[in-house]
Amino acid sequence: MTGPGLTGVDLPGALLDAAAVHTVRRRAGLRPGPAARPLDLAPDDPRRPLPAGARRRLDQLLAGRAAPSPAAGRRGAAPDLAELLPQWLALANERGYKAPPAALPALLDAARARTDLRPQALRLAGPRGLWLAGLNPEWRFALRGTGAAGRLPSPGDAEGVRLLWDEGLFAERVALLAAVRAEDAAAGLALLASTWPTERAEDRLMFLDSLRAGLSDADEEFLEAALADRSRNVRATAAELLSALPASAFADRMAGRAATCVGLDRTAEAPTISVEAPHECDAAMQGDGLVPTPPAGRGERSWWLGQLVEAAPLSCWPARFGGRTPEEIVALPVADDWQGELHAAWCRAAVRQRDASWSRALLGAPAIPPATGPGTSSLAERAQLLATLPADERARWVAAFVAAHGLSEAFQLLGVCAVPWAEPLGAAVIDALDIARDAGSYPWSFSGVMGLAERCLAPEAARQLESLTALPDEEEDTAPGAGGYWSEAFQRLVSTLRLRAAMHAELTGTGTDTGTGTGTGSGS
Repeated sequence: MTGPGLTGVDLPGALLDAAAVHTVRRRAGLRPGPAARPLDLAPDDPRRPLPAGARRRLDQLLAGRAAPSPAAGRRGAAPDLAELLPQWLALANERGYKAPPAALPALLDAARARTDLRPQALRLAGPRGLWLAGLNPEWRFALRGTGAAGRLPSPGDAEGVRLLWDEGLFAERVALLAAVRAEDAAAGLALLASTWPTERAEDRLMFLDSLRAGLSDADEEFLEAALADRSRNVRATAAELLSALPASAFADRMAGRAATCVGLDRTAEAPTISVEAPHECDAAMQGDGLVPTPPAGRGERSWWLGQLVEAAPLSCWPARFGGRTPEEIVALPVADDWQGELHAAWCRAAVRQRDASWSRALLGAPAIPPATGPGTSSLAERAQLLATLPADERARWVAAFVAAHGLSEAFQLLGVCAVPWAEPLGAAVIDALDIARDAGSYPWSFSGVMGLAERCLAPEAARQLESLTALPDEEEDTAPGAGGYWSEAFQRLVSTLRLRAAMHAELTGTGTDTGTGTGTGSGS
C-alpha cells in the first residue's frame, strides 16, 4: 500500500512500533496496587524425616500410582506399585515418619484419587499437608473428614472440644466424637447427649453408629431412649447396639420373645428344635426396633423370627436346650424347614455379639463342604464369623479350608485373615496355586487370590515360590500358553515379595537380603 508521502514506509512495522511504545508508556504509569496478604508460614512438623532409601521409594510408589494400567488379562512380571502404596504408608506412619515437603503434592493427588488411601496419606502429610491443601481447591477434601481430624483439639481441652462440637462441620464433629470417645467413653456419650434432640435424623444415625467403639453397659440408658427416636433407621441402630449388650434390659426382652418361638420339641422321638414364628409384630416389638414390613421376597413371619433371634443374647440358648453347648445346639435337626432361617439368625447374632464359641459351632470343620456345613453355606457369612475368632485360629481354619476345597471359594475368607498371612495359611495358598497351575488353567482365573497373595504373603515366602517361576513343560491337555503365563505370574509374585521386604528394611533400618526374599517382613 502506498500513497503521497508514504512511499517505502513499512506500515505494519510502524504500527507495531507505535503500539509497543504506547504499552511501555501505559505500564510505566501504572500505580502499584495494594500488596496481597503474605501467606501464613507452613506449620512445623516435629516428626522425624524419612531415611534416604525410603524417601526414594515413596517417589517411586507415587510415580507408579500414576502409571497407565496394563492391558486386561496379562499383567507382566513387574510388581504393581499402586497396590504396595497402602502398605508402605501404613508402615511409615507406624514408625512415626513425616512426608518430605517435595512429595506432598503427589501424596495429596494420590489421596484425592483413592479414598482408601486418604487416612494414611493425610496422616503422613501431617500439618504441612493440610496447610498446602488449603491453597488448592482440588485438595480441599483433606480439610474435611479424616483430614480435619489432624486439627482436632485434645479431648482434654474442654473449651476447644465444646467450640468445635457447637460450630464445626459435620465431618469434623464426627471425627471429634470418635476422638473423645476413644479417650473417655463417658465424656463422648455426654457430648453427644448434649445436642442429641436438635440433630438432624441422618446426623443422629451417624453419631449413634460411632458408639460402637467402646460400647458398654454405661451406654444402655441412652440407647434405650433412642429406641423411641422418630427415625426408623436410628431406632434400628439403637436396637442393634443394645443387642450387643447381653446384660441389657433390651436383650432380656428379646430373649423372652425368642424363647417363645424356639425350643425343643418334646413330642419328637429324637431331640429336635421346633420353631413357631411370631404371628404378628406388635407395638411393643416395633418399639424395640423390629421392622414390621419385610423386604421383597421375604415372608412376614420368617422376617420377624429372624430379627428376634438375631437380637436375643446367645447366652440364653444353652439353658433353653437343656444345657447343651453351642456345637450340640447347632447340630440338632430343626423341624418344618426352619433350619436355614434359624441358623442364619444365629450367625448374625454371633457376629453382632462377637461370640467366638458360637462362631466356631456355626462354622463347623473347614473340611466339610460349605453346602452341608452345620451353620451356613454362605461364604460372606463364614467370613464374618471368622472375623470373631483370634487371628491364629482364623488362619489355621482358612488354611484347612483351602487345602480341602482349593482357592475357587476361598477369596472372601482370605480377605479377613491377618496380614502377613501366618505360615500354615501362606503355605496352603502356595500349594493351591501350584495345583491350579498343574491343572492347566490360566492364572487370571485366580487373579483375585494372586493379588491378595502379593499383598498378604509373608516376604519370606519368596524362597518357596522361586521354583514355580520356571517355565514348565507344556502338556497336551493344558491350555495353550498357560505355563508361560503362570511363570510370569509367579515371577511377579516373587518380585513383589522381595520389594515388600526391601520397603520394610528401608523404613525400619533392619538388614534384609532382598535378593532371596528373606528378612523380617512383618507388617509389610
